[in-house]
Amino acid sequence: MTLSGILLLGGFVFFAVLMIVRVIPTLLALPLMAAWIAIVSGVPFFDWLNEILLKGSLRLSMPIMLVIFGSMFAKVIQKTGISDAIIKKAAELSGDKPIAIAVLLTGATAFVFLGMSGLGAIIMIGSIAIPIMTSAGIEPIDAAILILLGMMTGSSLNFAAAATGIGIFGADAVLRYFVPGAIVSLITTIAYIVINIPRGENAGGSMFVLLKEFVLGVLSFPVSLVRTLGKLFTKKPSTLIKKKQTLPNAALISPILPLIIIAVINFTVGLGSAKDGMIDPVAAATLGFLVASFYAAILVRPSQAINLFTGALVDGIKDVAGVLFLFMGIGMLVTATTQPAATEILNPLITAIVPSSFYGVIIAFTILAPAALYRGPLNMYGMGSGIATIMTNLNVLPNTALYGMFAAVGYVQTIADPTNSQNAWLAGYAGVDANAIMKKILPYAWGACVLMMIFVIVLR
Repeated sequence: MTLSGILLLGGFVFFAVLMIVRVIPTLLALPLMAAWIAIVSGVPFFDWLNEILLKGSLRLSMPIMLVIFGSMFAKVIQKTGISDAIIKKAAELSGDKPIAIAVLLTGATAFVFLGMSGLGAIIMIGSIAIPIMTSAGIEPIDAAILILLGMMTGSSLNFAAAATGIGIFGADAVLRYFVPGAIVSLITTIAYIVINIPRGENAGGSMFVLLKEFVLGVLSFPVSLVRTLGKLFTKKPSTLIKKKQTLPNAALISPILPLIIIAVINFTVGLGSAKDGMIDPVAAATLGFLVASFYAAILVRPSQAINLFTGALVDGIKDVAGVLFLFMGIGMLVTATTQPAATEILNPLITAIVPSSFYGVIIAFTILAPAALYRGPLNMYGMGSGIATIMTNLNVLPNTALYGMFAAVGYVQTIADPTNSQNAWLAGYAGVDANAIMKKILPYAWGACVLMMIFVIVLR
């Protein structure tokens, strides 16, 4: 190993340790890591300035756009009260049966996270759902974990949540594992509920009621939409007393609308490259967020739809400002690792470390999955983004297979990492230790990793 290789690896480890012990945030560590790679590799200052700092920060511009409009949609759902209504509706239907409460509130959390993301959504949902679950006899640690599992299941079908993967591996790779990712999340969630939540009597009745309410809500959609649109053209008499508006049942399907729009585009025009006469998946997802945002705003607050929409856009950008800078840092790191001077040093190192066979990589990733914890080397919001980029450049495996492997490891990071803001808040609110949550949920997260690896083998 050359001196430059030792310095590069030492820098990776050094910045990883700083992130783990929280001396510096990930937002700062990634650009510094990119700068370190440039220095050690001998990249000229002006090349670092033009290529890494400037172009690198814009490298993930499409995923950044996806995050912005996804966050805007999340704010619309929140401001209209749709997310709150979904959680409360699930609580009403579940009664006082622990298993029914666990199923319905976790399912409602997953449904909300089809359109929402971030700590704000966790706080909103957790502050409502956790007291309901604990009052029904569910342990506080289990209540917190159920929120994490609901978040994971819903986010697996949230296109904005896959922005990092799109930026590094491409949209085609992400789309291939969209449905398998949701299946793995659902199986993991069901397994946790069955094993850890005490069963109540006649739980099936609540599930029947939920199904009935959902069907009635969908059937009432056309009528509710026509009535609401009619109000736009009907002059309302002025009054000093405003009646409390009831949320239309049709509004409750808002979180799933982006998925429906993406599916319609996929089956009609097709998702892919514009030069092939298809629509880019990121463009399709952005359209889905825009249409769903207008739909929810017009249906719930027709007279304030424009103000609600623009306000949600501004507030949404504020909510993800840190994420946007994180993406800029990832872009800088990705660009730094692809510089010719850097690849000459990094490629031999990775080639020596990474197994040469497909199944060797599968086994290595599965065993080392906990390395995604504590901002470790397999964490896609840290060093993992650089390692993923280097592996894609080496063509060790197809991008689709690599994304599936990093997505598999991502289950461990998403729900088990105590350094996640959502884990820290849920632990504090539920009155348990974040490390206790990690220890209890880690076997399930690791199991999800194994299931996803099976899909990688099948879909290779």
